[in-house]
Amino acid sequence: MTSFLHLLKGKWYPPANPTASFAGKNVLITGSNVGLGFEAANKYVALGASRVILAVRNLEKGYQAKEEIARRNGSHVSTIIDVWKLDMDSFASVKTFAERVDKELEHLDVALLNAGLVMRAFQQSPEGWEETIQVNVLSTALLGLLLLPKLRASKTKVATPHLAIVSSGLHTSVKRENIGHDGTLLKDSNSPATFNGQRQYGISKLFVMYITKELASLASSPNGEIQVIVTSLCPGFCASDLGRQYNSWAETIGMWLVHSIFARTTEEGSRTLVSATTLGPEGHGKWWKNDEFPTPGELVTSDEGKQLQKSLWKEAIDVLKVSAPEVEKLAEAE
Repeated sequence: MTSFLHLLKGKWYPPANPTASFAGKNVLITGSNVGLGFEAANKYVALGASRVILAVRNLEKGYQAKEEIARRNGSHVSTIIDVWKLDMDSFASVKTFAERVDKELEHLDVALLNAGLVMRAFQQSPEGWEETIQVNVLSTALLGLLLLPKLRASKTKVATPHLAIVSSGLHTSVKRENIGHDGTLLKDSNSPATFNGQRQYGISKLFVMYITKELASLASSPNGEIQVIVTSLCPGFCASDLGRQYNSWAETIGMWLVHSIFARTTEEGSRTLVSATTLGPEGHGKWWKNDEFPTPGELVTSDEGKQLQKSLWKEAIDVLKVSAPEVEKLAEAE
């Protein structure tokens, strides 16, 4: 009953709509042709961002999103909207994208890593990892690491860049017995024998919480100065196309009913994505949800959780350095 009341409260009391100006700022959003990412991109344009980069897997859909954002905001908008290719299924694509950011942008003020998915059935990426782990965890970690130098270099006396990563409250539902059966976290999550799509999504978002914590520790100088404000966030339960693979007639009807009763719109959810990138130093290393900093799940805050975080990070770096050797140095604290 408590969960149902919590969902109802989330629907009827959405987060505040951000109003801060993004004038003069360059913003990139992954997974931005649909859903939360699209709505966040639209808000950045409406709030006066200098340049908004839609990082998308499908360029055609990206250009369609660009046209719709321009239509919504009218001809008076001066924001430059770019559509750049990014395939989170490919480490090479992530590297190419990060290199383009470094070369073509004079500064990067906001990086919003929103791309994510939930899978109905076990499927491996071309890199050999289960798709949820590939996109939500490994490629997200790689992109975050590769963007950190550009974000650091973009810090000014009056503004600190932001790196925000979309997590989920479902990380709190992960049970310890469902991860690390064989002594590893990533490899254990790469098995079809134990795969469950909804459970895997929660596990991936727990791993995202770990990654965000590690990136936050790298984004501070030895004297404690925050060079990049790194924040994880949860937009709440939203009526998006995230679960589009659950498309049988019964599932479609059931999802429609659940969304009608409990879900926020993607516009309402995107408010949290954008507001997370307006936070000051108080948001660094924190989890942002419903305009506040709730306490993350026990597998994040406990001593055991902190040890799991270190283990997951080491495993991730060991995987990523094969395709991107530079991450080994990037993952070292300055």
